[in-house]
Formats: sequence, structure tokens, C-alpha cells
Amino acid sequence: MEAREALITILSGEFEVDITEEGFDAPPTYIRFFWLVAILCALAVWGATMMPSVMALLGLLGWGSYFLFLDWRMSPLVWWGAQTPTANLVAQKGSGQRLFILMAHIDSAPASFAYRPGQVQNFRASLYVSLAIMSLGVVIPLIAGSGIEVDLQTRLFVVLVIIGHAVLASLDYWRFGYTPGANDNLTGVAAATSAASHLWRHMPANAEVRLVITSAEEAGMLGAQHYWQTHRDELKARDTYLINIDTVGCQNLKYVTKSGSFTDVVYDNQLTDGAALLIQSNETFRGVSSATHLVGDFDSVWFNRDGIASLALASYDQHNRMPAIHTPEDTVEKVNMDTVAKAARFAEAIVRVTPGQGATR
Repeated sequence: MEAREALITILSGEFEVDITEEGFDAPPTYIRFFWLVAILCALAVWGATMMPSVMALLGLLGWGSYFLFLDWRMSPLVWWGAQTPTANLVAQKGSGQRLFILMAHIDSAPASFAYRPGQVQNFRASLYVSLAIMSLGVVIPLIAGSGIEVDLQTRLFVVLVIIGHAVLASLDYWRFGYTPGANDNLTGVAAATSAASHLWRHMPANAEVRLVITSAEEAGMLGAQHYWQTHRDELKARDTYLINIDTVGCQNLKYVTKSGSFTDVVYDNQLTDGAALLIQSNETFRGVSSATHLVGDFDSVWFNRDGIASLALASYDQHNRMPAIHTPEDTVEKVNMDTVAKAARFAEAIVRVTPGQGATR
């Protein structure tokens, strides 16, 4: 809230820019969702021998919700515990058929065991292991329902594994709380705000330029989901282009062409074409390249999957990772400000070389 208010103060100095806050309630982190899923699956295992059919459905609800969440899709339980007031910040200028959205999230992540330096290289494998553990909430009741005996000791062991998994996911958050969030994602907020400011001063023709600073990204990209659902009709009716800037404080700036956990999210549209063109034609951006993102995803996923031309900018180290994010080490002295500045210039340049028609190919 304080960061948002400080940003509003800065944006108030922009000429003819309208600033609004779009409030909603959200869960404070994804931790509550993880625990809800774990409890549902654990209950399904514990009661498997009493009501196997009912418990299998209960486990399927938990496992299915978890799968959708990890694949960055709308999950039926992810908004559970949405009792914390928050808001997306929107600043806009201009009018016309074309709508350019510069997006970044302002909230910091809870510290996570999965992002520790010794663990993050196994992030994708950990997703599959995690999903397999939760699937036991469906498998055990189905086994019991088929007439095979599942004794108390086995069920107790499985319950402890499921609960232990939730404990491991929560451990660093309980110890350290929220991360400083310098790279993830004050760098993105700075770059998106800078790019929007330059565009507002020299507006592209027949266009509106809109800065959207989302909240609740670290709870499951819920601020962006809320914005997409609220404005979907408008976004689909216009030639909309969205550039999401997330974690651009490492040395190597890249634009993402593919992401996703279990199913691919492919970025192939006028924005990716513009990014490729700029890299080839402008010496300033020669060091920028395309990337496949392997850890988590971006706010742009909701829009890209809905056919709205979208692009994600991020940065990586020499090992193609984002070091220190989701850890207490995500501090400002580790941020490469040259890359942040380059991300702002690159986003602005992409907007300026983008022609009409905003549908994803």
C-alpha cells in the first residue's frame, strides 16, 4: 500500500494522465491455497476406507485445483481466503483504437524453499513431484474403493507426506516472511513506469498508453487476473497490446517466447515480431535475445491465452536463472540498473514499432 501511494505521488506529476485504483480483496499469499489443497487431499486419504467415492471427489477437487494453479490457469479454490484489501494501480493517457498496456506487479513474494540457490535448478521437477504427492488424495480413495485394503499405517504415512510437503512449502515464509522484492519486482515497476512516462510525453498516433501496476501477483497472479476479467470486453474490442515487465535486474535482458509448467504458453504476435526486429536493426538492443522461461510465469499469461497480443520482458544470469528472487537476498544492491534502464527503452521502442491489429497469431 505504501509503495502504491508513493508511486501515485510520482505519477501525479505526469501531464494529463488519469490515475485510478481498482480495489479488490485477495489472499495475502499462495500459502493459504497450498494448505487448503493439502488439507483436502489429506482428509481424502484419511477417510478413504469409510467413504471412498466421496473422498475421491474431495481429493480430485484439491488435486485439480492444484494442477490448474501450477499450470497458471483459473483455479476454483485459489481465491479462498481473499480477505485482504488491495488494488491495481492504473494510469492512462490518450485515446484511439490502439491500446498499449505496460504492466508490472508491485507486491513482494513470500520467501520460498523452492527458490533457494541449491533448489531452484530443480524447480520444474519439483512441480511434478509436488503434483504427484497431491494426487495421492485421489489415488488412495480409488484403491480403497476398488476393494484393496489400505491399512491405517499406510494412510497415516501418506497424510504425513502431504502435510510435510505443505510445511516445506511454508517453511521459509514462516522464518523470513516477505522478501525485499528489489529485483522481483520493483525493477519491473521502475521500467514500466519509465517507459510509460516517455510514451506519454510523445504519444503514438491513434493510441492510448496505459500503465497497470498489479497487486496479488505472488498469490497466483490474481491482480492481473482480476484486471483481465474486469476489462476483457474492452481489451477484446480494441487493438490491444500488453507488455509485462517482470524481474529485469539481472545482466541479460530477454523477451520470452515460451513459458508454462505442464502446458506451453507461446508468445507469437506483433510484439514479439517487433522485439526481434529491434534486436536486428538497433545497436542499443543487440545484447537482448529471446528466452524460454522455466520457473513460474508472468501476469501476461491471462491475456496471451485469451488471444490478446502480449509480451513478457525479464532478465537472467549466465545460467539462465533469476538469482535471489523469492529469497531474503533479493536486495537492491544486487540489481543491475543498466538492465532496468534498457528494459524501459526496449519496451518503449517495441510500442513505437508496433502497427495495428492486436490479435495473437
